[in-house]
Amino acid sequence: MSELMCVDDLKDQQIRGKNAIVRVSFDAFDKEGNIQDSLRIEASEGTIRALKKLGAKRIILMCYAGRPEGYDPSLSMRPAANFLYGLFRERVHFLPAVNGGKIIPYGDYVKRAKEYMEKGMEDGEAVLLDNLRFWPEENKGDEEFAKSIASLGEIYVQDGFAQAHRLGNATVGPITKYVKIKVMGVQFKKEVTYLKAVSENLLKEGRKPFIFIIAGKKVETKPGIVSKITVASKLMDNMKRGDTVMIGGAIAYPFIIARKFGATTPSIIDMRSVIGDSFIEEEQVYDHMKMANEIFSKAQKNGIEVMLPIDHVIKSNDGIKTVERIESGMMAADIGEKTVNEWKNKLSDGGTIVLSGPVGWYENPVFAAGSLEITKAIAKTTAGGTVTVAAGGDTSSMVRKFGYDRNFSLLSIGGGATLEFLMQGRLPVMDVLDVKQMIKVRGG
Repeated sequence: MSELMCVDDLKDQQIRGKNAIVRVSFDAFDKEGNIQDSLRIEASEGTIRALKKLGAKRIILMCYAGRPEGYDPSLSMRPAANFLYGLFRERVHFLPAVNGGKIIPYGDYVKRAKEYMEKGMEDGEAVLLDNLRFWPEENKGDEEFAKSIASLGEIYVQDGFAQAHRLGNATVGPITKYVKIKVMGVQFKKEVTYLKAVSENLLKEGRKPFIFIIAGKKVETKPGIVSKITVASKLMDNMKRGDTVMIGGAIAYPFIIARKFGATTPSIIDMRSVIGDSFIEEEQVYDHMKMANEIFSKAQKNGIEVMLPIDHVIKSNDGIKTVERIESGMMAADIGEKTVNEWKNKLSDGGTIVLSGPVGWYENPVFAAGSLEITKAIAKTTAGGTVTVAAGGDTSSMVRKFGYDRNFSLLSIGGGATLEFLMQGRLPVMDVLDVKQMIKVRGG
């Protein structure tokens, strides 16, 4: 694979005095419009500083958030602009998508942006556009919308790794047809570098064990969403004897049911005899059991160990306690101490560890111990040379909350994008970015 061009590879004559359009991932808001975790916004710092240092005339930041139908003030990008001001200690401009409470047609919005950049901004300053999904043309991949946004600059920088797997969006794929230079941002390069190393390490002979931890609340088998179980199954095709898949959180319960009942079809009541009141997606649980049995079969065939929790921290009418068997009236919300110790022993031998999701309800301090201990154990292996990846924004936020963000090789800002990269070994958007030879031929 040819080496992709990064923003910090640009020469002075290619960037100085020109406008750079930067695709970022600032989708980090709750329903009230507050920033839940600033990791995705902070991740853009390296690219923005590089563009300033290289002498970019204007830095146009753009992204989308949520799935609004029309204008939704709780999904406005203004809070991100305010946060960037605090990060850089200098003005970051913001252009709202509305005027008098009504969405401005995108053609008029782009015209207004050009006028504002010419009259209201100094050289080297950044401006954040409003949520691109306020215009339905973004999701539709509309070519005219892409062309209009592209007219704001001469250079396209892809730094929005969390959304980079959505090539059909107008400002991810189509926009690259209308700019001269298309390069990676600093964060995007970091993500690709580490995830490529993970993919390549899988294929090496004589390597140390690969450990993939899939956890979280939902299996996610909806169209357009990459399932963690599907990724695990795909990775197992290249995993070797001695590698391990650990399954925690609520994702573990369909596996526990499948291990108990095999290929039979138990009733929901029968399932509840094994997992009590623990969370499962009942309308999809039979599909999830089928996927679990496929994982068990592939693991047995290839000599891969699948580790499920052997004890659980549960909530019941009798309070909070740890049990090895979940019974009726119990709701499991964390892995128990025996599981933690068993998994920690296995993690200490890992050469590559990917953590995708919390193994318990970590937001509740009562059920946070398992996720904390597993995070701490993974962080400890990094110092010994293990490549450690927190896969996705939610997982990375958890690692940051526990204070181990500096002890992981990579805190990925993209859950779906990370999983898709691990499954495919690349992302489609990489095919529309420039390689270094292309830039040399063009000469800027």
